[in-house]
Amino acid sequence: MVNNLITTCVAPTRPPKNTNEDLTIIILAANVSYGMKSYGPRSLLCINQQETILEYQIKLIKQTFPKADILLVVGFLSNKIIKRCPAGVRIIENQLFDITNETEQVRLALNCTITNNVLIIKDNIVFNSETLTNVTNNSSCIVYDSNNQIDTNSIGVTIVNNFATFFSYDIPTKWCHIVYLINKDLKIIKNLCNNKENSKLYMFEILNVLLHKIEKIKAIEPTNMEIIKIDNSRDLEKLRG
Repeated sequence: MVNNLITTCVAPTRPPKNTNEDLTIIILAANVSYGMKSYGPRSLLCINQQETILEYQIKLIKQTFPKADILLVVGFLSNKIIKRCPAGVRIIENQLFDITNETEQVRLALNCTITNNVLIIKDNIVFNSETLTNVTNNSSCIVYDSNNQIDTNSIGVTIVNNFATFFSYDIPTKWCHIVYLINKDLKIIKNLCNNKENSKLYMFEILNVLLHKIEKIKAIEPTNMEIIKIDNSRDLEKLRG
């Protein structure tokens, strides 16, 4: 399916105007994948003979959003990731990656963000360009999969009238670990992430807190989306095959 398909952390400077009204894209790549720890950072797993997941993600993102400000949050084996990171990406290091979680990664990235439109993507998601179609429209949204492309053990999401209402395991419709946030929703997420008590939470848990405050968020399943989440060696072999 998808087979067909450096800098240091510095104070932000305003990027050029882009086609998506100053879009920031955050890739969360700091935490350890314990099921694949012996493989090293997930973002450096090779999906073919030419490129890693990280290189593939950034190439596709730049093709889709050529003027977006891309932030990569690293932690586990950060030096290795930095050495392989393509040019034009700002690096943010979570030095507490071993005692914090995705919320802390988001907090660090949002504190370096200077736009009001943020797209957050996990480091082990491999997708085609159609996956991002219509994601950055005029409202916050999440991307979901109802066609069994995402593993059944992944986080699910309840969808009611094209809106996400709750994230949890054991829900057949799966979240693709892609979320777009703007305006009020982005401000709420930023405040939640700045609360140190939330530093060990996963992103889906913070989104549930957001939903408690706003009740629902738009959910989209892009036409012709192809996507896979790399959680283990079987997923990697499936992708390469």
